[in-house]
Amino acid sequence: MSVIIGCDSFLALRNVRNGDLGRHLDNLVVLVDPNQLEGSRLAAPGNVRIEPLQDFRIETEPALHALADRANLARKTFYDPVTRWNKMIATSRRAYADRSRTRLAVSLAKRLAEFASGWLAGAIGQAIRWRRKVAGQLGSLSAADEYRRLFKQLDARIVAGFSPEGLREMLLLEAARTEGVPTMVMIRSRDNLSSKILHLPLADRYLVWSDVTRSFFLKMYPEVNPDSVIVTGSPQFDHHLDPRYRLDRREFFERMELDSTRPLIVYTTATPGLIDHEINITQHLADAAHHGRFARGAQLLVRGHPRMFGSDLRLLHREYPEAKAFPKPVGFKYQSPEHEAQVVRLILEDEPLHLATLAYQDVQVNVCGTMTIDSAILDKPTVNVYYDIPADTNPGCSVRRFYTRSDVKQMMDYGTSRLARDPEQCIELINQYLEQPELDAEGRRRARESDCGPLDGKAGGRIAEQLRLSGAGF
Repeated sequence: MSVIIGCDSFLALRNVRNGDLGRHLDNLVVLVDPNQLEGSRLAAPGNVRIEPLQDFRIETEPALHALADRANLARKTFYDPVTRWNKMIATSRRAYADRSRTRLAVSLAKRLAEFASGWLAGAIGQAIRWRRKVAGQLGSLSAADEYRRLFKQLDARIVAGFSPEGLREMLLLEAARTEGVPTMVMIRSRDNLSSKILHLPLADRYLVWSDVTRSFFLKMYPEVNPDSVIVTGSPQFDHHLDPRYRLDRREFFERMELDSTRPLIVYTTATPGLIDHEINITQHLADAAHHGRFARGAQLLVRGHPRMFGSDLRLLHREYPEAKAFPKPVGFKYQSPEHEAQVVRLILEDEPLHLATLAYQDVQVNVCGTMTIDSAILDKPTVNVYYDIPADTNPGCSVRRFYTRSDVKQMMDYGTSRLARDPEQCIELINQYLEQPELDAEGRRRARESDCGPLDGKAGGRIAEQLRLSGAGF
């Protein structure tokens, strides 16, 4: 009998590895994005068999895709209206940035009508009914038959989804459910519920990081039985506090081409494509480091989002001895087949560097990223960027648009970080933290205790136990 886990995300396999699920579970089969199969196999954790997911695309089923979009709109507008409305506004502003105000006003009026229609549908329960209808139609697709044959071939005792934001996993999970195989879904990241999941499959159990995430999950999906939503913590945090998994300080600073005797500011970038002008923000800070504007002679490391590893994307226009970027750009075009083939391998191989970055940084800087929470785990202060360079950036592309999301507001409410509202204030706040690293320690404690769930390094074991219990029919 086997356990099957879908990992339709470039980061999901890290949770399998960090949670050591190959040791906890017998006959573990992980299904990955077929475009990332090569690198996933090269970096496969021990005792884990890697196979491809079907390259299912819901847009090839137009009627089903339209139904899923309606269900998603109804749910997000009714249960998380502020996040959804601001996202819709930003979309219109981006699309009509260079056009007349009249056309922008017409677009916004259409968005308002769409929002109102979605909200009304959510209010009368259509989000719940449509979700069930989407689930039923997915399970009845002929494409699901291939999965049903796989379940029989592998004698599957449970099928889990570790990245429900991925559009391929929905078919896997609904095929298992209609076949009578127990199912489980792990909510992999704090922003997935508010911003990313198109269709959350019907499942026997749902695993979340913390009580805070559990409460928000039940707000977004009130039809789900609360007893089926289990707090486990997150395997992505299992190694954070254990020095054995990180590079030592000397080797880390040598790899980054920086000075191990000087304080370190780390800027972590957003997912590529979300903030096209972010390189201007990072370059301003690099120039500041070069001109000695940071307290205690601090230096800067600009660390790229894992999604860009192995690509041609640049993080700085210009580096200095006091300001470096990691990783360096390579020849593969971002999201090209060559890049996709290796990105998962590079992410898994990077883990000792990632953990060292968290441990050895003195101040973290980002645009409302989850690295704010990662840094709080190690009691490292964070400055969140709330400005654009240039300052007149189209509002639909502004970094400020992210701060209206419910998950980001929750993160900010902990008081773990401070907002920099212009480039000069960013330098000032960084310097305050460099001189007084104890500032906002209480907020970081609240973030650790509220947002992360248990930080005992045993989240993987708890997830494995839930898989065993579900596979045994509870």
